[in-house]
Amino acid sequence: MIDLEEISKNLPGGANMGGITQTIYAAYWKDVAAWPEEPDLTVDGVTLEDSAALVGDITFNTGKCFIPIYVTDDTGELQLESVGEKDGKSWKYNLSFFHPGLQKKALGFINAAKNENMVFLVPDNNGNFFLLGDALRPATYESSPDGNGTGKETSARSGISSLFSYKSKNIYHYEGSIPLIAAE
Repeated sequence: MIDLEEISKNLPGGANMGGITQTIYAAYWKDVAAWPEEPDLTVDGVTLEDSAALVGDITFNTGKCFIPIYVTDDTGELQLESVGEKDGKSWKYNLSFFHPGLQKKALGFINAAKNENMVFLVPDNNGNFFLLGDALRPATYESSPDGNGTGKETSARSGISSLFSYKSKNIYHYEGSIPLIAAE
């Protein structure tokens, strides 16, 4: 059982900036070799902080790694939505972002990801990282909440928007490494 502790205001240096960074990381779920472990919440002495952090690194199969994706500033968001009935609560992570332009790489990504099982690593603007995907469940494409295309006016924003979701029993920080070089 998790030991309850006092929770006081804890904003290091007064920082509590909203939103996510302008770079997120994506990979195919099938390319993951090993996942970080969830904390064991059944052992005595588990602290509140221990209960909210994954243990270990995500690693990839040979030749695979995370790829960075640029996100237009102030268009990316990670929502942590409570779902389920009484005594059956869990979480749905909703990652939405906009990538500018209709270049072939961006269109290729959305073409490739729309029906695939994915994994994302999402940094917020306070240095916290959230992993969308685990050994049992991937992140999946849901929609394009802000639309895809050119826009009507010359002042409109051309590009693609994406919404991916992932379901988890708990909310965790990811504190491991970010593999950006293909595994050997």
